[in-house]
Amino acid sequence: MKSSRVNESPPASNLKTSTTAGEYMLNFENVIETGKEASMTREYNPQVAYEFERYLNPQKLKQHVLKSEKLHAILEHYARETKQPLKQLEQQAKQIIDEIGLDRNMAIIRWCGIAITAIGKRICDGFYVNSASMANVRKDMGRCPVLYLPSHRSYMDFILMSYICYYYDIEIPGIAAGMDFHSMFGMGTMLRKTGAFFMRRSFSNDELYWDIFREYMYALVASYHIGVEFFIEGTRSRNFKALVPKVGLLSMALLPYFTGEVPDVTIVPVSVAYERVLEEQLFVYELLGVPKPKESTKGFFKALKIIDERFGKMFLDFGEPISVREFFGHTSGQRMQRAGVGGHLQKLNRQEIELVKQLANEVIYQQQRRIVINTFNLLSLYYASQLYAQRTVNIDELSRGLLHLKRIFEQLGSHVSTNANNIKADIIDAVEIHSNIVNFNRARLQFTPMKAKQLAAQIDVKRLKAHALSPQTMAVAVPMLALQLYINPCMFWLARPAYLLLAGLKEQQRQKSNTPESRSATLAALHTHVTSMDTLFQHEFIIESNREAVEFETHLQLLVNENVLQLEPNGSISVKDNECSRVILAALAPFLCLYYQLAVTLRQLPLDVEFSNKDLLVRVQQHVERLLQQQDGAASHVHPYCLALDNLNIAIYALIQRGYILKSRETGQMLIPSAQSTGKCLKELELQLLEYCQLMPFAQYSIAANQQAQFHIAKL
Repeated sequence: MKSSRVNESPPASNLKTSTTAGEYMLNFENVIETGKEASMTREYNPQVAYEFERYLNPQKLKQHVLKSEKLHAILEHYARETKQPLKQLEQQAKQIIDEIGLDRNMAIIRWCGIAITAIGKRICDGFYVNSASMANVRKDMGRCPVLYLPSHRSYMDFILMSYICYYYDIEIPGIAAGMDFHSMFGMGTMLRKTGAFFMRRSFSNDELYWDIFREYMYALVASYHIGVEFFIEGTRSRNFKALVPKVGLLSMALLPYFTGEVPDVTIVPVSVAYERVLEEQLFVYELLGVPKPKESTKGFFKALKIIDERFGKMFLDFGEPISVREFFGHTSGQRMQRAGVGGHLQKLNRQEIELVKQLANEVIYQQQRRIVINTFNLLSLYYASQLYAQRTVNIDELSRGLLHLKRIFEQLGSHVSTNANNIKADIIDAVEIHSNIVNFNRARLQFTPMKAKQLAAQIDVKRLKAHALSPQTMAVAVPMLALQLYINPCMFWLARPAYLLLAGLKEQQRQKSNTPESRSATLAALHTHVTSMDTLFQHEFIIESNREAVEFETHLQLLVNENVLQLEPNGSISVKDNECSRVILAALAPFLCLYYQLAVTLRQLPLDVEFSNKDLLVRVQQHVERLLQQQDGAASHVHPYCLALDNLNIAIYALIQRGYILKSRETGQMLIPSAQSTGKCLKELELQLLEYCQLMPFAQYSIAANQQAQFHIAKL
């Protein structure tokens, strides 16, 4: 079990070898392979997460909460505050707990298991689980509560987790689910019977509900034996990147530890990866502003049409379990001192909340380290880099490029599923699975044509959340965004090498007119540039981990090994334009473009004039659409990814946090402050981003995007 605050990356001189990385992938087994499937009729005697002398069932758990002194004290408090009869509040509390509470019905669990196996075999090439990491999780279970925290890219995540726990004879954990599932006819009951407990998306104005939910969560962790599962990102990531962690549920779940009621809590980061995500098309449309369809039973059965499609392999890996006590560095004396305070009076203080945030970031970091990179991730990354150079590629070129990328990722410590001994078959299979995005035409890889008329028939542009994009723009953006979705999981590994590469280009440019002082001075300058970009993109790429110094050396060594960067003893630096450098910079380019176009749009707004978030999104999308439609947009640094609303919202939030935009907490309105009032100058930010864009060796990308637009329009 992890005992330190961070699990240091390997030193720069010990970049991982492909052999070591390849051996790791041998630990994955297909749990729905014929002959290996879980028997849904066998006796189920699972290993519990937390051992007790006597175990509660779901109904007794609810009674335990209702009869607790803590809840009684809470209800008495509200009776005094609201002048309501205590009996009325007790009845209200029972209704709320009945709404929240999980249940367990083995017949329904077995039926669901049979259905998942049958559907999985039909649409997937396997559910691959790291059996070694699963064994590592199991060996220390029973001594304290367990929290399973999976990455969240699909609704399949919690289905897979429950299925895997049943397969390996572990208690299926209680799973936090939103009330939108609760309201689905039949589905809400089925989910509850398989271990889901429900929470309202927002209950900030209902203090009684908040307190009762917190008490139920407290009991679920401290007094129940099955473990708890929730998604620390709070929602599915529609762009397949890790999101800034939400610490509300995690804080609630750790309260029994802070009060001293449990000796420790074990955190299990879980990484779930898909060759093709079931909601892929839905996510792309939502990124462009198409409203998310409401969850309903009718919608669920409509979605079953996916059984006629292929989605490839699904991978599930478990990170090294984290001991909360050891991560926080708490002593028994500190715990006992806090335990002396009445449980119902407990609130986390600022120091504890900060510790929880650090833990949440560590969980996100560990989730990303174990997400399996598949062949289509590498293909998307390589193909995008070729688009920048306005080149097409055949399968031989793809094979060489992907094998090179596989070596790079494995040196960085990533786990890659691509079979180096059968690379061409892997590529053909990946393209077949993703034939809605790309295909081979005359032996060259290209985007699958999408007709604007077809999109116009599918999408009501009047209902788009921001600007009413034209069907022609949508036809360009949809395949580009779909491709980008599969590049984004790679950004955990490539963001900081890309920062370092840009820093090298910037320093090389500076040295043309300034003689380098020394090697140490050049390294310090590189550090400064990387730190600056880390700060700018800290909400975009969630890689904060207190490992920056070690990773800097690792990435520097990688770039030197790949003949991208050369640093002389006198401090002179040179950066080579080769395949490795182009792929790394191509990965970062869409994000630089997005932040740059956002800054350009903001600079066109008058100072100290209020605007809404939607106003800003509309303006950015209008601005980007104009650039994409220009015949010659070479100097505009634009990418269809600049239209993606989720990413625009992340960038807007980042600029708010850094003081470039002021946002009212009361009204939600925003404005651009003067540089004199905040010390933040948007013009300087715009120029900084423009400089980075101009350092790219492929400033012509917007022309390539425009050519793609003309290609699609010509197909109308």
